[in-house]
Amino acid sequence: MSDKILAPGSHDEFGETLVQKQQICHVISTTLNAKNFTAINTPLIERESVFEQYQQGNVFHLRDQVGENLVLRPDLTLPIARFLSSKVQQEKTHQFYYIGDVFRRTNYLSGEYNQETQAGIELIGDASFNAEMAALDIMLDFAQQFGIADVQVVISDTRLIDRVLNTLDISKIEQAALKQAIEDKNMTAFDKIQRTIKNFPENLKRWPLAFGEDGETVMWQLQDLPEVNDIVERWLQLAAFIHERYPDVAVTVDLAASSPQAYYTGTIIRGFVPSLGRYLFSGGRYDSLLENFQNQQLPAVGMGLNIDTIMADWRREAVDHKPVEPIVVVLAKGRVEQATRPLLKSAGIDTTPLDNPERKLIFDSPDGIYRFILVKPEDVVKYLDRGIGDIGIVGSDTIAEQIQNHFDVLDLQTGQANFVLAAPRHFNIAGLQRQRIATKYPRVAGQYFAKRGEDVELIKLSGSVELGPLTGLADAIIDITQTGNTLRENNLVIYDTVGRVSTHLLVRQGALLQFQSELKQVIDNLITRLSQKK
Repeated sequence: MSDKILAPGSHDEFGETLVQKQQICHVISTTLNAKNFTAINTPLIERESVFEQYQQGNVFHLRDQVGENLVLRPDLTLPIARFLSSKVQQEKTHQFYYIGDVFRRTNYLSGEYNQETQAGIELIGDASFNAEMAALDIMLDFAQQFGIADVQVVISDTRLIDRVLNTLDISKIEQAALKQAIEDKNMTAFDKIQRTIKNFPENLKRWPLAFGEDGETVMWQLQDLPEVNDIVERWLQLAAFIHERYPDVAVTVDLAASSPQAYYTGTIIRGFVPSLGRYLFSGGRYDSLLENFQNQQLPAVGMGLNIDTIMADWRREAVDHKPVEPIVVVLAKGRVEQATRPLLKSAGIDTTPLDNPERKLIFDSPDGIYRFILVKPEDVVKYLDRGIGDIGIVGSDTIAEQIQNHFDVLDLQTGQANFVLAAPRHFNIAGLQRQRIATKYPRVAGQYFAKRGEDVELIKLSGSVELGPLTGLADAIIDITQTGNTLRENNLVIYDTVGRVSTHLLVRQGALLQFQSELKQVIDNLITRLSQKK
């Protein structure tokens, strides 16, 4: 029977769903053929070197019959760059379009698919800003053809953060840390660093949240900064173009956006559908991509169209188009939920239904703005990353053991404890014999010993980790402790503090755009409340 069971992350397509996808692909190809785009189809299997710039953790690796490293393509832009580099460039400009499958590794047993169909366009050889406008025009035309009415265009630029940071009198290390915090929209990490910098610009003290209306406000304040003048001018040019051709389409900016891929070099454009909480299209300029394949620079703009978003919009029934959707808060049951409830209430969230939960697991706030879901801590991230939840509240110990596809916005400073290395007296991690370490947190433990350069054997346990050294199963443990009492009672000594643990506020990426005003207000209220506690 096992030969009938699909591999995790794969799925069959048939019937109405497949017919819908075929209809979408037909509209895309017919439209782009009429616009004189050249269709291109690259192999499913490419040399590993083609994807050196891609996140390797997401790639399926293969080997051919002579032992050469290959991959299942996770991206369709890089193969086109590879194709162009192998051809004699008789023409200065090219217009390609593609429709094809890509393959990306997902978290095992996450319920996500490894394979999806993508469509997109590549405008090669045009260095003018007309290329960005032409690509965006095609994407918005597709939105109209597919009947997706509530598209919001979000504009950013991969150069903006670096240019502004270069105006500050800070070290390269501080620049890198600030950029990471800004792109991750991590207010706790950002605030910790910026407080140490003298004369940090007042208008940038909420930089990770500088998108939407806040982003537009900061944009106008940055307009006179010579280093970003050209970027802002291009944004305004794009906005004017959209308002003229598509007056019903909202336009906003994101001053804290990260680059979708490492090869982007300029303007980034995304089309967000608020009612779905997901993107319809995304792309931008990548003028240096071909330099990785040949010794010449070739300007380019590319945009990808998300076929799954179109199908999700088509599948919705009229009842799904509610004027107001609740913001779903996924809470870790038990201590986390009990400790953070007062904090959420002080931030303006009515948590009254949680006062007497009984056996219920889903609760709506009296004002209808929020919906609360109580789950086990290890399930919080799954609900967020699958789009069920908008806000997640869980301990950083749980977060550290899972792959993250969301924003870790705030350290709520509740449930504070420490990861520690503990063992019986006379333990010597630097001894000649390879040490065995028992832990519930193999990812945290692995990273800790890797930084120390220590070779250890990790043993994952689910129950009382302290039993490991007492029974001879392990030489030491890495575990969480608040007071150290349990360790002392079992004659274990703390040898090192591995890291800090506390409750964090997570936000699904799409939710920050979908519920901009509400979530920003909650985050601002929480920041104010947390600063008062210090």
